[in-house]
Amino acid sequence: MMAQPNILTKDEVMTQGTEFTDNVCYSGLSGQELYNRPVEEGGEPISGLVYEKNRDGNIAYYAHYINGIEEGEYVEFFDNGLPVLYRQMIKGTVYGMYISWHENKRVKIIAQYRHGFKTSYKEWDKSGIIIKEKVELSSFEKEMIEKYDNWSRQN
Repeated sequence: MMAQPNILTKDEVMTQGTEFTDNVCYSGLSGQELYNRPVEEGGEPISGLVYEKNRDGNIAYYAHYINGIEEGEYVEFFDNGLPVLYRQMIKGTVYGMYISWHENKRVKIIAQYRHGFKTSYKEWDKSGIIIKEKVELSSFEKEMIEKYDNWSRQN
């Protein structure tokens, strides 16, 4: 069984993080990096914890960033405050553990990723019955993961 992720509480997120409001935007060369204001206005990339709230004031999601790129844990919540999704990110790509839950708190998906590719995957229905499972990588996935592993070792 996979280890349970350590999910921050609402108070921890609001104390440690920056709310995604008017002083936070997507900018940079690709337009996908998180900045404190647009680059054209002298904006700087954000490093740290960023979150958004839903209409009820609960945390909708939080994510960690380094130099404007998502790096670390990303956690999304149902409107009632329970977690719906947990994933680990490296340089803006899903890498590592991925877990999602049904609203009844049962696990929906457990997966492992490398360079954005699912290396393992199990999905359950709301009653806990496995409905999908991935046990083997395609030749394309193997080839791409090997290429990214080689590139990562050089950079």
